[in-house]
Amino acid sequence: MSEILNLIHLPDGSVVNETGHDPAVERVTGFVRYFVGADLGQANDFSSAVVVKDQQLPIHDGNRVVLGPRERTVVFADKFRGVSYVDVVDYLIRLRNAPPFGGKSELVIDGTSIGRVVSDVMADQGVDHTAVQMTGGQEWRRSGRYVNASKTLMIENLAVLFAAGDLKFAHDLTMRKEIEEDLATFTMQTTAAGNQIISQSRNASGHGDTGIALIVAAFASQYLVPQNIRVTTLRGWH
Repeated sequence: MSEILNLIHLPDGSVVNETGHDPAVERVTGFVRYFVGADLGQANDFSSAVVVKDQQLPIHDGNRVVLGPRERTVVFADKFRGVSYVDVVDYLIRLRNAPPFGGKSELVIDGTSIGRVVSDVMADQGVDHTAVQMTGGQEWRRSGRYVNASKTLMIENLAVLFAAGDLKFAHDLTMRKEIEEDLATFTMQTTAAGNQIISQSRNASGHGDTGIALIVAAFASQYLVPQNIRVTTLRGWH
C-alpha cells in the first residue's frame, strides 16, 4: 500500500519529498511547470491563451520513493480582441507571472504572421519567450527564440497526447467545448504524391485561435523541455 508523502513545493517548480532526516529515505525531485501558449490575432480577430500544467511528483510505490506518472492538464483558457499589441504583451506577462504560474511557466506564442511582431515587442522588453513558426514538412529546429516546427508534427503530437491519456482537460475548464470545436477545424489530407497536409476551416467562433494556442503549448511541453538525467544517492550511506 502506497504511503502519503509530505511534498515540498519550491519556488522554481521543483517538488521534493520530506525525508525527516532519515538516511534510508531517498529524496526524489519532481516538478510542476506550466506552458502558456498564445495565438495572436489581427485587430478584429481573437487572440487566445491556453495554459497546460505539466507535473510529475514523487510518490511512494510501497517499497521506495520514486517519480510518479507524468500528468499534463489544460487548466486555463481565455480569448479577447480589440486590444493593441502592447496590451496583448502586457496581458501575457501578467498571466505568466500570476499565481500559480509565476516562476514556473514558459511562454510560447504562435510566431507566424502577426506573432512575429508581438515577439519583437516582447524581445525589446526583455520578456523571455519562444516564438513557434509553423512550417511544412515533418521536422522542427530552434534558432534563438524562434522555433520552426512542422504544423503536421505539432497537430499529430497533440492528437497522440490526447489519445494516450497523457493530456487531459481540467474538469472545470469553462472553454473546453470551444477548444474542441477549434481543434475539429483541422483536417489531414493526403496529396496525389502521397504527402500528408493539414488544412483548416473557419468555424463560427473564429479561426481556431484557442486550438492553435493549445497546439503550441502542447508542442512545447513535449519537445522544448530540458532532458534531465536524475542522479540520486542514499544520503548517509556508503
